[in-house]
Amino acid sequence: MKGVDSVLRGRQRTLLLLTAFAAALATRVWLFGDPVIQVDEQFYLLAGDRVLQGAIPYVDIWDRKPVGIFLLYAAIRLLGGEGIYQYQLAATVAAGLTAYLIGIMALRLTNLRGAAMAAVSYPLWLLIFDGGGGQTPVWYNLAIACAALFVMKAWCDDLSERALIAFGVGAMLLTGIALQIKYSAVFEGVFFGLALTRRSWTFDRSWSRTLGRALSWALIALAPTLAVIGWYWRTGHLDAFVYANFKSIFLRAEAPRSTLLLRVLTIIGLALPLLLCALAQWHSWKGQARSDEAERARCFATAWLIASLCGVAVFGTYFIHYFLPVLVPLILVCATMLGDRDAGVAIFAGGRRLQLSSAAFLIVSGLALTVLTVPKRLRARGEDDQVRALAASIRANMQGCLFVFDGDPILYHLTRACIPTTLAFPNHLNEQMEAGAVGIDPRREVARILRSDKVDIVVDSLPRDAGYNPSTAAIAQRMIQADYRPIGVFRVGSHERIVYKRIHVLSETAAAHANSGRLAM
Repeated sequence: MKGVDSVLRGRQRTLLLLTAFAAALATRVWLFGDPVIQVDEQFYLLAGDRVLQGAIPYVDIWDRKPVGIFLLYAAIRLLGGEGIYQYQLAATVAAGLTAYLIGIMALRLTNLRGAAMAAVSYPLWLLIFDGGGGQTPVWYNLAIACAALFVMKAWCDDLSERALIAFGVGAMLLTGIALQIKYSAVFEGVFFGLALTRRSWTFDRSWSRTLGRALSWALIALAPTLAVIGWYWRTGHLDAFVYANFKSIFLRAEAPRSTLLLRVLTIIGLALPLLLCALAQWHSWKGQARSDEAERARCFATAWLIASLCGVAVFGTYFIHYFLPVLVPLILVCATMLGDRDAGVAIFAGGRRLQLSSAAFLIVSGLALTVLTVPKRLRARGEDDQVRALAASIRANMQGCLFVFDGDPILYHLTRACIPTTLAFPNHLNEQMEAGAVGIDPRREVARILRSDKVDIVVDSLPRDAGYNPSTAAIAQRMIQADYRPIGVFRVGSHERIVYKRIHVLSETAAAHANSGRLAM
């Protein structure tokens, strides 16, 4: 019987793996090659590329993300090519593996149908929450899901002490890697540590041994971050690292409460089908007879979900992609309902009653939200041919450095331009909330850049986005009008990207284009 069970489990896992990767590919393949899926990953690709060329994060190219995300994109650049298809394919693999791990964990809570539906749901809801490309949670959700699988096994199964320690080491090391992709993983990491410590206590009820294991696991989780700190200390750049990674986070201005409220309501609205399913699942669990293993798995999944929600609540900016880490435990909590053919919702239309299973409800609502939100979002950001036409014009006229005051950071990468500032992410100079949090006065930095003879191409945009910095915008506008001339206007999504060239290096071709009125392209 054990052999039969082993074969059955192997077939289930194979089916889950194929289902997860099919879902990941189907939901993402239509985005392959788009260089402007999301502004953050544009910058990660740029920074990873420049790291391979010798740039030091926080010193030569500045951001407040952990160094791991830049090293990850640097590794992807080693695959060759331009890097855009490469990172999107790698992100698809990460999404597929994460979906597979959700399915494996779901088998403790439900049947194969529910596990497969959970695996399918994850890539679909990634799209809805702006995770269709290479956002940080797409990567660290994989590490966290794998760590959760280890901790769930330690929590639910009867293991030897040696096995418990081994699973704890693996889980905490994966959590440490996740922390070096984004620090918000700390809340899930703390939960995993507490769960392992609680499980450790059940072995021998020894305070000293339990404390020793807990401290060891904590040190393992901190090891990647400590290694990075050690490297920056040894190279004399520790101050730059500490400021970017920790101090600057608390120096950003707060968004208006009305803006934050709108973002919160948007997250709730997009997540409502999942939240309703999870709430229905919680009610259905009450009073049901379950095995000890299923009960422990349920408690673990619920507590993990709460920990992930803490990560969203504490950081407080509430962009929709900040909800991406919650999707893993949230979908896991919904898995039992997805496997129950009798559970579902009734829809009344035209006097008729239509019964949808929970799985059908989630898939249908997910597809509807995708159609309603994702294409509109992508159109606003622009299309591949629009961005590449802009980059081609810049390359044809560029004789020095490029400065993207307001536009897409991917332009630095597509044009292979030199960057005249450590603040290559445009929002750090053109957003009001960043004015006191980037380590230098953005007004002086914009003025310095535009005075530099090295800068002969500038990209600006209209209309301005909400929350722009009027001081730096005024400086840029005044100095551009004095020293530059427009050579092209390109429609990219909902913005017009205006290309300016410095007057004293204005090429004959660019001047002819400007004088002939060929400004709208």
